Amino acid sequence: MRLKLLAVSPEVEAVIATAMLTTSSKRKPHEIFEDLRKRPDRVEKMLRKMILKHGSVLEHNRLVFLAEGSEEEILELLLTDRFFEVSRLREGKWLVSCNLRTLISALADDLPGEVREAFSEALRTASPVLWERVMAHGG
Repeated sequence: MRLKLLAVSPEVEAVIATAMLTTSSKRKPHEIFEDLRKRPDRVEKMLRKMILKHGSVLEHNRLVFLAEGSEEEILELLLTDRFFEVSRLREGKWLVSCNLRTLISALADDLPGEVREAFSEALRTASPVLWERVMAHGG
């Protein structure tokens, strides 16, 4: 199966850091987000220290892929994680979407090489800091 990243939510790393702080701050999320956008160094520091298994903060984003593959390949992908969303465009062409929590979880599974490469590249595009951390742990 071939995958091409079509779209990623903007400023994913700042959004994740905002979600982290929202749980412990009295400030409004948009205020936190605006401050973090101005402090990429703080965002990076937070992401380097976060526990990757704390998945709820990784859900506030979307990645959309164009997939070329058979029904069997799509089914195999769907079986790796129930949070992949798939829409058939036409025979052999699909839209696949997920969030970073799902993508990182899938990278921990035994994926076919081309799917693993596409997901790894998508993670690197969306969040270079998280990509480094996942790859350092054999993601």
